[in-house]
Amino acid sequence: MLTSIILVLVVITGDVSAETSCQTTDSRYEVSVTGRSIDSETIPQVIAFHAYISKHVFPGAGRRLVFDVTKTNEGKGYNSHTGVFTCPKSGMYVFIWAIRVWSGEHSTELMINDSVYGSTFLRAKNGDDESVSGTVVAHVSKGDTVYVRNHSVYAGDGKIGSNLHGKPTFSGWLVQ
Repeated sequence: MLTSIILVLVVITGDVSAETSCQTTDSRYEVSVTGRSIDSETIPQVIAFHAYISKHVFPGAGRRLVFDVTKTNEGKGYNSHTGVFTCPKSGMYVFIWAIRVWSGEHSTELMINDSVYGSTFLRAKNGDDESVSGTVVAHVSKGDTVYVRNHSVYAGDGKIGSNLHGKPTFSGWLVQ
C-alpha cells in the first residue's frame, strides 16, 4: 500500500518550500525527497523549443531562416519573428534543424553567436522533393543566440518547401 504525504509551506517572502515522502509496506521502495526554496523569478527547469516554417521560402545567401510557427517554447527563448533562440540559461543544449527542398539545392548552417557550429547540404533536382537534417550538441551561455541561416556565400536555388506533407523545423532543448 502506497502512502503519500505532501507538506507545502509558503513564507511571507513569497518563497515556497516543499517536502514529500512516500512509504510502502515494502521498505525497498521507501523514498524521501526534500525540496529547496523556490524563487518565483527563477528560470524554469525545462527549456525547450520547437518551431516550423509555414510557407515556401526562397532565401538568399546568408539569410536567416525564420521558423514562424512556434509549437513549444518552454523558457520563452525562441522568437518566431526573428528566428533566433536567445539562451535563457547556460548549459549543454541539443539543436536539430530539418530543411525540405523542392527542385533545387540549399546549404544551411546552425549559428551560435555568429559562428558556424553545423551545416547541411541537399540537392533535390529534376522535380525531387527531399529533406535533410542537422544536429548540434554544444555548451551555450545565457544570452547567446542560436539560429539557422542559408549558407553565407552560396544562395542555392529552388525553394525551401513547406506544406501538409512536410515542414522545415528547428528545435532545441537544455540537457543540463
